[in-house]
Amino acid sequence: MVDLVSLGEMMLRLSPPKYQRLRRTTSLDVYPAGAQFNIAANLASLGKRTAFLTKLPANELGLLAQSLAASYGIDTSHVRFVDDAKMGLVFVEFSVSPRRHLHLYDRAGSAASTLTKDDFPWSEILSQTRLAYVDGIVPALNPGCREATLAFVDAAKAAGCTVCFDVNYRRTLWEAGEARSVYQEILRSVDILVTGRTVSEDLFGYTGSDDDLLRAYHQAFGCQIVCLTYREMHGLLRGGWRSVALHEGQVTQGRPFEFDVVDRFGSGDAFFAGFLYAYLEEGSIQQALDFGNALCALAHTVDADPAIFSPEEVQALLDDDYSLTTKR
Repeated sequence: MVDLVSLGEMMLRLSPPKYQRLRRTTSLDVYPAGAQFNIAANLASLGKRTAFLTKLPANELGLLAQSLAASYGIDTSHVRFVDDAKMGLVFVEFSVSPRRHLHLYDRAGSAASTLTKDDFPWSEILSQTRLAYVDGIVPALNPGCREATLAFVDAAKAAGCTVCFDVNYRRTLWEAGEARSVYQEILRSVDILVTGRTVSEDLFGYTGSDDDLLRAYHQAFGCQIVCLTYREMHGLLRGGWRSVALHEGQVTQGRPFEFDVVDRFGSGDAFFAGFLYAYLEEGSIQQALDFGNALCALAHTVDADPAIFSPEEVQALLDDDYSLTTKR
């Protein structure tokens, strides 16, 4: 039995040493990245069995990406390699106030963007899977990825998997109307949903309190669990995170956290991974929200997209006697 299978794109994140400019750098730090990859990596680091479905270029960069994924404990046996394809890249320039971070993508035409509905034996792979994960970025890449996403979700539903979806809307990838139409089709099969207020208002037209937004998704699509998350940044180096969820008619508030920020990228994925870990372990929405929030807070304190923390380290942050005093 596999705890989670994730479908999507793995990228390489390239950054100059902290606070240097890309236009002047002579070296780049390389990290694995990609929201769908992050979910699989985070859950694997927490001790769960995960697998990743993607396509990588049949070259040294593809082999590097596969090696990095395997180093996190992810099953990469289903990864397909594509000749004459490129590796999706994202360049990140870190900064401090008043200069903004810079995010520069080079992913057009990547191997993962050639995903199609015929690439994997979906039913076979998902037959022994507890959770099936995908997000709103994958279907935005192109029509082939859109068909692959729908095939994955349909097969997961037929196999009895719990389907997990993060809306993750990126306005730079597609128009709102097209995105809304595709999301509505996907959401009818989603069991656990993570979304935010801005996308709820701008894309779906939902307004009102947190309770109103949560119940709007449930009433429209029947999602069993709907999570609403908030990141509140105070400049670039200090932030906060909170979440709320609807389950079986009950709205639950997660324990909020504030934190210093070393690297914010991938931290939202850490929340969802932490939520799913605790949900699999405990089945408690309160524990899942608290654990997800705690892992998200910790994720802000380390470089790289994946948040590599043990369950014990996350739980320690939730304990009443937690202290920043160094243990010796």
